[in-house]
Amino acid sequence: MKRVVIDTNGFLRLLLDDIPKQASEIESLLKSAKKGEIEIFLPQIIVFEIVFALEKYYRLNKKEVLEKVESLVSIGYINVESRETFVKSVDLYKNNTISFVDCFLLNIVEVRQAKLFTFDKKLENLQQSKLKT
Repeated sequence: MKRVVIDTNGFLRLLLDDIPKQASEIESLLKSAKKGEIEIFLPQIIVFEIVFALEKYYRLNKKEVLEKVESLVSIGYINVESRETFVKSVDLYKNNTISFVDCFLLNIVEVRQAKLFTFDKKLENLQQSKLKT
């Protein structure tokens, strides 16, 4: 089976629909993946780049960023690296004032059953509250 990795710009075109021709090309790839004709792999780094671009360059608010990221990582016919961790991170990010990267980090620490060493007090406090639940 043909495997495809779509870069950050491709996913941004899809999520923003700001260049309709390019968004249409990405939609065609997704349709092929849905039919099982190709496999689309979404690496972690692309998700982080998408969040960064949406926040910093496109200046979308947190709610809009979350909606777009959540819609992307929940597509069942895309092979999302660390999908469960991203889903949990979206939920954690919704309810906290730390960065998306820090939310992901806390969830990775939980999955790995590790202790996070950090000088960031906000992050440390959130980790402690997660441990209590």
